[in-house]
Amino acid sequence: MRAMDAAEIVFLVDNVTDSLSSTPRFVETEFARQRRRGMRWLSGGCLCCAAHGLSCLIVASSGASRHTLLFDTGPEDWVFERNAARLGVELGAVDALMLSHGHWDHGGAMPRALQMITLGNGGRPVPTFMHPDMFALRATRSADGTFRPMELVPSVEILSGSGAEVIVTRDEQLLLDETFYLSGEIPRVTGFERGFPGQYRQTATGDWEPDELMPDERFAAINVAGKGLIVFTACSHAGLVNVLSHAAARFPDIPLYGVFGGFHLSGPTEAIIPQTVEALAPFDLRLIAPGHCTGWRAVSALAAAYGDRVVPSAVGKTFRL
Repeated sequence: MRAMDAAEIVFLVDNVTDSLSSTPRFVETEFARQRRRGMRWLSGGCLCCAAHGLSCLIVASSGASRHTLLFDTGPEDWVFERNAARLGVELGAVDALMLSHGHWDHGGAMPRALQMITLGNGGRPVPTFMHPDMFALRATRSADGTFRPMELVPSVEILSGSGAEVIVTRDEQLLLDETFYLSGEIPRVTGFERGFPGQYRQTATGDWEPDELMPDERFAAINVAGKGLIVFTACSHAGLVNVLSHAAARFPDIPLYGVFGGFHLSGPTEAIIPQTVEALAPFDLRLIAPGHCTGWRAVSALAAAYGDRVVPSAVGKTFRL
């Protein structure tokens, strides 16, 4: 994978908004970004909206070369559109879009995001990377045995009609002049990370079958010169340690530098917070940026263990590495 000089990560959608906590110098809060862009009065009419979901814009640059990947879109079109407009991001510069896994809170805004990108790029189709297992109807099961279905991921037909050049594959990819790595299916190597407890998927015959492992989940990564590999994992249903283990094995000559995303250590998976925190130590990460579905208990445990290396994400935050 090509080493890039710098990377900028803008969080367009995240579960929380936080412009008051202190941040390291390489992080710009939403308030600071808006003031830099000309906001004269602090007002709710200028600010983003937090929502249950995740979307981040990853811009990697080296000399005159600049490539942009949109990593997920969040749950709803109005949230994505509002936040992208208020942050002043240049969506027409997006070179490719990927959906990390088949859940509504990451892919619900894909059609509108694609429309906004193609409006900005002159109508050029957007390479959009999907896994074939993302399109199944999924559900959780309540205590009384009834199934509670989740909103479907937009279909290939809907995505294509919104401006996507849809690439459906299980295979790993190197994208945009070998700037971005998009993983294939993530090997499960730990004994304590068991996926999404209690999730089911509907079969072709209409029956429900267990779907805890979620093989469609993938991560993205970039290589920043002088730092190393930066991993983006939207929900970590595969397990954060499994994700990082696969990244390290796939690129043994590039040191792991940091990880962004949702670590899904909330709800039933709070039970594995201690094992996860302990298992992260050998990776010697310089930056741990939890967000979305990580949960406050896990963020607290990570901060207690790794101190200033933990910098939580929030909607509107910009990381420059």
